[in-house]
Amino acid sequence: MIKSVIKNEIYMSARYIKEHELSENGVCIVGLNRVAEYLKATSEYLGEGAPLFPSASQVSGTFTKLWYVLEEGNYDEADLQAAISLCEKQNAGLIAIILLSNIKPNDTIQKYAEMELLTVMDERLGRLRALLSGHKNISALFFDRIFGADFDCLHLAEICKEAQDDRTVTVAQDMANRYTSALYLPDAVDAVYTVSKLGREGNVYNASSFYLSEYELRSEIYAMLARHGVKLNVTGESSPPVYAAISNGKLKSLGYENVCGFSDALRYTLLNHLERFSIQTDRIHDGYSGKLNALRAIEKDMLREIDRICRAHDIKYFISYGTMLGAVRHGGFIPWDDDVDVAMLRAEFEKFRQIAPKELNARFSYESHVNGNGYHYFFDRITAKDTYFASKYSDGYEMPKGISVDIFVVDSVPADPKAAYRFWKGLMRRRLLMNVRWKNTARRGKAYLLSKLLLPILRLRSMDGYSKAYEKAVRKYEHRDTGWVMPASSDHKYRGTFPIETFDQVIPYRFDDVDTFIPVGYEAFLKAWYTDNYMDMLPLSEQNPFHDYYRLDVGSSLEPESDIHFDYSGELR
Repeated sequence: MIKSVIKNEIYMSARYIKEHELSENGVCIVGLNRVAEYLKATSEYLGEGAPLFPSASQVSGTFTKLWYVLEEGNYDEADLQAAISLCEKQNAGLIAIILLSNIKPNDTIQKYAEMELLTVMDERLGRLRALLSGHKNISALFFDRIFGADFDCLHLAEICKEAQDDRTVTVAQDMANRYTSALYLPDAVDAVYTVSKLGREGNVYNASSFYLSEYELRSEIYAMLARHGVKLNVTGESSPPVYAAISNGKLKSLGYENVCGFSDALRYTLLNHLERFSIQTDRIHDGYSGKLNALRAIEKDMLREIDRICRAHDIKYFISYGTMLGAVRHGGFIPWDDDVDVAMLRAEFEKFRQIAPKELNARFSYESHVNGNGYHYFFDRITAKDTYFASKYSDGYEMPKGISVDIFVVDSVPADPKAAYRFWKGLMRRRLLMNVRWKNTARRGKAYLLSKLLLPILRLRSMDGYSKAYEKAVRKYEHRDTGWVMPASSDHKYRGTFPIETFDQVIPYRFDDVDTFIPVGYEAFLKAWYTDNYMDMLPLSEQNPFHDYYRLDVGSSLEPESDIHFDYSGELR
């Protein structure tokens, strides 16, 4: 668990650095502490490979920047002087990254700015300031107290132990007036990159992420654990305010921002300490108003129905994409996934499309462009009646909306990889035009002007006509024995082609409590779709549902015996 938290923090730092174009080459790092190690790990993740030395006297090679990490009350003056001399010799910049242990409390000033901090903490920082002043190309970066992974300035381990042992989170009333600030570890790393790339020489910067009271911190933890039976214990009396915090306004003026909100940062950090509580799962459930399990139950019912029809008519199908990955890696749903996908080779799919609408349980409907009901996705689907599921994407289109299982087709493609790629590109261009016509409004972004010019011409043809033409195009090689296939209509990213032997045989495979099938070549497919490391978990910050949903309504599924049914095109009809 700890390794996954650390991996996530490095990933978040690296993503921020890439997005803000802050990468730095020619850097070397000096420091005998965990912050220096995190800087090195992030540099390696980014492919920069900044070397780490325990002291300036051991630095070898040339560099353009030196990041010297030291603790305010525990540093070697001679080694710091050696670092300064080394930078002056190589005409390199030096950033002194100063780890603060505690901020001097104050009953009036809420957050100290840079020079204020130096003033009130002169007895601890005065000598350090004197050592750094007056030299060329030097900047200083003060780090607030750090939390995250194996840093615990917020005493989370102590709070979590209390919650585990006593099933209680204690909040003293005077905590409401005890204010602090703290620096989340990924933000700390990004602060270094920001100052290194955009900071002004000779300047001092404060790095801090969040400002809050101890009461707010413990209340947030309690809110996460209350559903697990943890109680809140309020004690004591209120007291006058006490502040011990620093401001990061100067750093923010360089464009610096947090990698995530405090609630998410706290949740990721708590995973180090909370062994009994599934916080990550709870966060995802909240995203669906607590209906994720109900949604999955309906999807599994539809999967069972697909399986029943296919077995009865000897139709080969298999679970695919995230459903396949979930079955292989988790034995069922990926913990943060919200849908079910199945796929078939073209010949099997055409049999299923003919049979399924006639044999489906009355609870379900078959959606396809051939039904003439306004559905124009590039795949068919089984939908649960009396439900409604609209994502941010689907909400913009007029079509039947409900909890569904998507049915994808694996089509024949040219054996020559270059020809197969051109075939796929042609399909993507068709899809782009069809999406503009279907939504019936100009696209945003780079394609706005072109789509606005094309839309009047596109409107000359009906969506049914576009869907028929698209299906004809995707089936171009249907009756040619090329020996190669791809799920041509399923994704906007090119993943290559597969020999037909990857999918032409299926084997039984359990998905949660549903008996289903998986293709014999599932390993090759998963590697192509999710990289060779498909068995590795995503970073915690990426473990989010794929669909950005607007509305989820499970309707009569809440009361399966109910006689009430809904028409979601007009709910009171």
